[in-house]
Amino acid sequence: MKSHFWLLALFLFASPSIAAETITLHGAIHADRDISAVAFFDNMLVIGGDEAVGKKNNENYIQLLEKQGNNYRVSSDILIYSGNKKNGRELDIEGIAVDDRHIYITGSHALARKRVKLDNSYEKNLQRLQSIKPEPGRKQLFRVTLDQSYIVVQRQQISLAKLIKNDPLLAPFASIPSKENGIDIEGIAVKDGLIYLGFRGPVLRDGFAPVMRFDFDQPESSYQLLFLNLEGRGIRDMAAVSTGFLMLTGPVGDEPRSYRIYHWDGRDCIPGTDKKQQGKVTLLAEVDPPAGGKAEGIAVINETAELYHVIALFDGISGGAPRRYTISRPELDSGRK
Repeated sequence: MKSHFWLLALFLFASPSIAAETITLHGAIHADRDISAVAFFDNMLVIGGDEAVGKKNNENYIQLLEKQGNNYRVSSDILIYSGNKKNGRELDIEGIAVDDRHIYITGSHALARKRVKLDNSYEKNLQRLQSIKPEPGRKQLFRVTLDQSYIVVQRQQISLAKLIKNDPLLAPFASIPSKENGIDIEGIAVKDGLIYLGFRGPVLRDGFAPVMRFDFDQPESSYQLLFLNLEGRGIRDMAAVSTGFLMLTGPVGDEPRSYRIYHWDGRDCIPGTDKKQQGKVTLLAEVDPPAGGKAEGIAVINETAELYHVIALFDGISGGAPRRYTISRPELDSGRK
């Protein structure tokens, strides 16, 4: 029996794609075709969408869903940000992470350029292409604290716009729309008390993607930028595991590029002859999204000495089309859990 188990684990690791078990989200899902972030809080599934809802299209929620068998049902809504015309109606929720009783919710901190419309005149389409929306509402990172009854007892927020503006590497990308390789934060994880933010864009020369690490309470003094090579892909989401992070990756913009899950040990991967420790990234699996879907969120259900059990959600499909995956841990994890 044990040999059969290891053959299964080897197959999952070596396969270009991984088998998925479909699960369903029940209840009134906000922006149900735009779910872009997922995490676990206790036994609750936490989701968020990158589009605002409500009568004025300015309400940005996260939702807690209770497990029912193999599926999940909406238990409560938490309003995170109520926007306006001046500051932007949407937070553009792109990542959710959990640490103790805290839930962290990040906006993309991204700019957007309007797309052309086939039924517009040339002049109107030219104007749309020339228009870049500043979207100040997106430049926020929230930390909400919940009690044992899942009631918000504290709400805090910071912006990373100043850190980005003052960083010599990131600053040039701060004025570029996200889908054109500009600033676009989409991944977030918490490990050992520090926040890790993964960038979908920019992706730098030689395929390096940045990750920002800092202490939420002292972001400027603790700030550090790390880099990992994802073969030209941007970070769509990330989740902490015992030996580092699982990185859900994909295209920066609309270019055809596959979605993949990597393991990253959390160390900087830029090479250097004077470095004592070199970071390592290991490809775990290809992810084949359902038709019309884009891989946007990943959360760890649990991990064993041999396997990761995760859930992934997909933007562009009603209800997020959540799937449960079982992935073999990379060899570097052996005996280190």
